[in-house]
Amino acid sequence: MRQLWLTGWMNNYMRHVVASFLIAYLHLPWQEGYRWFQDTLVDADVAIDAMMWQNGGMCGLDHWNFVMHPVDAAMTCDPYGSYVREWCPELADLPDELIHKPWKCPASMLRRTGVVLGQTYPERIVTDLEERRSKSLQDVALVRKQFPQYVDKRSGCDLVPLPKRLVSEALGLSHWDGVVLTEEKQFLLPVITRMEFKHQLEDPDADAASNPYNAVLKGYVSRKRDETIAFLNERDFTASVMYEGAQRQERLEKDYRRMEGLHPSPSPRRRVRRTPTAKDKFSIVPSGAVASMR
Repeated sequence: MRQLWLTGWMNNYMRHVVASFLIAYLHLPWQEGYRWFQDTLVDADVAIDAMMWQNGGMCGLDHWNFVMHPVDAAMTCDPYGSYVREWCPELADLPDELIHKPWKCPASMLRRTGVVLGQTYPERIVTDLEERRSKSLQDVALVRKQFPQYVDKRSGCDLVPLPKRLVSEALGLSHWDGVVLTEEKQFLLPVITRMEFKHQLEDPDADAASNPYNAVLKGYVSRKRDETIAFLNERDFTASVMYEGAQRQERLEKDYRRMEGLHPSPSPRRRVRRTPTAKDKFSIVPSGAVASMR
């Protein structure tokens, strides 16, 4: 919002994040976002602005089949916090891992960085993102259940009534008393509808997490980072166990030979080394696991 107000511009990814947060998490009508963007954007266009906000508001002709999670989206497109540090300098001293969620910082870290939630930086306006998102999905299901005449029973798509004049012109009719159009009939156009909504109609009270077509996008970078950390931890643990096992075996053998009065076993020629493709410290393997190249 600071970037938009000061520069009159915002990239497309961030526009999606703002729209998803406004509608799916704050439960505000899409017209609010449309009016503000129309007033502040230097590239404001009535047609595209209104159409995209309607689609984001789940009432357009082409529903967005995704919802941007405010935190995951931030970690995806701004993993090192550069964007936040530019437009929210009061958070600049927080570490990259927590700059997108300062409410999770320890109190001591907030004190060291001079961040006082509620004073130098606002408190969160939504404390349970998942609950708010589920409530939004339940509201959509309730509306669709209240107006079954505008939901196609076969496909589950939303139906939009077209103006009679538009249908008449499209069919080449010059009079309103034709067989196709009467005062009692409407021409209903099925529109692209999010699979999440179709499934939610069967169980309106279900939360978003249990919906198999949950449209909330998970952050790629943050997920990849978590998976990488987990993988490295597991590999490091496995290597450590193998190494400790080898050391224990060597100690037992050494103690046995000393108790039996035998000569100490010769030092092993195989040494700990990196594998040929190693690029990090976790690739070191226990002695003897890989034959020496010498």
